[in-house]
Amino acid sequence: MCPHPAFPGCRQAIDLHRNAVRRNVAMTRPRTVHAGVAQYAAQAPDAIALLTGDDGISYGCLDAQANRLARWLESRGVAPGSFVATLLPRSPEAVTTFLAILKTGAAFVPLDAGYPAELLRFILQDSAPALVIADPALLQEVGGTAEWRAPIITTPAAFAASAQLDAGPLPDRGTGDDVAYMMYTSGSTGRPKGVLTPHRGILRLCIDNGFAAFGADEVFLQLAPLAFDAATLEIWACLLNGARLAFVAGAKPSLDEIGAAIARHGVTTMWMTSGLFHLMVDQRLDALRPLRRLLAGGDVLSPEHCRRVVAALPGLTLINGYGPTENTTFTCCHEIPRDLPPGRPVPIGRPIAGTQCHVLDDALRPVPDGEEGQLCVSGEGVALGYWRRPELTAEKFVPNLFGQDGGERLYLTGDLVRRRPDGVIEFIGRIDGQVKINGRRIETGEIEAVLRRHTAVHDAVVTARDEPGGKRLVAYVVPPVDAAALKTWLAAQLPDWMLPSAIVGLAMMPLTPNGKVDRRALPAPPAGTAASPWQGVTGSPLEGRIRAIWQRVLHTQNVELTDNFFDLGGSSLQLMAVHAELVRHVSPVLDVVTLFRFPTIAGLAAHLAQADGVGRASVANDRAARQTEMLRRLRDQRTRRSS
Repeated sequence: MCPHPAFPGCRQAIDLHRNAVRRNVAMTRPRTVHAGVAQYAAQAPDAIALLTGDDGISYGCLDAQANRLARWLESRGVAPGSFVATLLPRSPEAVTTFLAILKTGAAFVPLDAGYPAELLRFILQDSAPALVIADPALLQEVGGTAEWRAPIITTPAAFAASAQLDAGPLPDRGTGDDVAYMMYTSGSTGRPKGVLTPHRGILRLCIDNGFAAFGADEVFLQLAPLAFDAATLEIWACLLNGARLAFVAGAKPSLDEIGAAIARHGVTTMWMTSGLFHLMVDQRLDALRPLRRLLAGGDVLSPEHCRRVVAALPGLTLINGYGPTENTTFTCCHEIPRDLPPGRPVPIGRPIAGTQCHVLDDALRPVPDGEEGQLCVSGEGVALGYWRRPELTAEKFVPNLFGQDGGERLYLTGDLVRRRPDGVIEFIGRIDGQVKINGRRIETGEIEAVLRRHTAVHDAVVTARDEPGGKRLVAYVVPPVDAAALKTWLAAQLPDWMLPSAIVGLAMMPLTPNGKVDRRALPAPPAGTAASPWQGVTGSPLEGRIRAIWQRVLHTQNVELTDNFFDLGGSSLQLMAVHAELVRHVSPVLDVVTLFRFPTIAGLAAHLAQADGVGRASVANDRAARQTEMLRRLRDQRTRRSS
């Protein structure tokens, strides 16, 4: 019997997986995603689909449970064309829920528990789902669900209610042009937009895609947040090719936890955002050794990091994956050669199967190879448009004048590229205010629009600054305001990955001669906090070691014991780098969540001292010594003033 409580009555057969793989099941191109999974489940029911600890859930079991859940969803009014919102962690239950929703002919709308309450309310109001399926713990975490105005059911309740229903096959509802899921991306007006992704886009990404021959003997790692379209590749490229899917637990796994998951499950294929990729190469390169294939992207890849990987891991294929959500995860891919030429950026490569790329000028005319132009794409991956945004859809999805084999519409990416004579495409930058940070596409105009809604802000400009630790968002506001209070207010409006790491107050915006904001004249944000009587106080030896790590990671010496890591411009990725060094040099058992709970050096040191058995007395002595030192410095300052 299946030991997983959500999958009753299912035989487990991890050893049988190898036999199923050896059958070399012949697969034909399905019409829909759920039909493809059902096809494999019918031909190799004992092959393992989902890895759960030391056990596994077979394809037959997964498909049967999804059939039961789909019938229960239909009894609750879910029908073709409906949306079902989900608030779920990375888990077998999430994958089963997605599959069940697709089997009804509906589409899923994944939510992220890290979104602020206002954004969750907007998405639910905009999408008007027939139902919300949620994990109980995440429901408690987000709170405010009384304002959602949508029926909410927890996963334990949904799985229990469907346990006795018919597990037999359902009719194959839908076609390749039907919506499979809707994900919300940043919008320049301050209003996020829902991208409607069709089944055909997922199928073209996962089957015979032209950039990777995925096989049934592989293990994929599900690492991306479920509301991020990289999860599309992780989940469906696995299940549509008969492979196994492993999961990383926790919303914010550490580098060590990622490495442990790779080793434990024998992961062969995984995806990383460029920021996480760079961090993993710097801190835990050897943890990537078991992989056969690593796909990275979401932002510009560092050539140096790519060279280090291909040199150190000759058995690994490294692929740069590029693409907007509007073209279903990947548009182009580029396999990194062993002899990556120095002094050149890493190309985004050539279009994947079922995709056509056009480099066009402002009048949408092709430009010669070697010249810059906007990348415009057509083909099976192009989204159906933006939900309830007909004007924006008409602006970004235009008639395709370059042949019917590429579909009827052309999506204008807004990315500036050039095509080399050999057909390889190089990314240059954006032609608008959009940036990518840690794989997330961000419209700086959306953040500006939200800032301008604050009663104390008359004007706002947001930029992405390139710094040694990676890109960081900086907000400039007129007039100067209480930055801490504004950050707190902003955190209630935007997800954490859209929050500026620094807010700089200005009396007026610098302008160019033609009256536009001169972004190049905007000042760099301060490196740290202002000087205080505490400045220069080294604190305890433990605080000194933590401080040295912060200084290295943040690339600044101006770090005080009571400074908040994020107020200094630190990002979640940089916090992971801090965690990796702390585990190596300070506390081997420290988990990354603790760093979010104690974002100051003083607070973290006190917590670690107590946890390590140093005791309250030692912490109190350290605090008393710092207070004595502060008083001495204050007396010295008064003495200098009086003299």
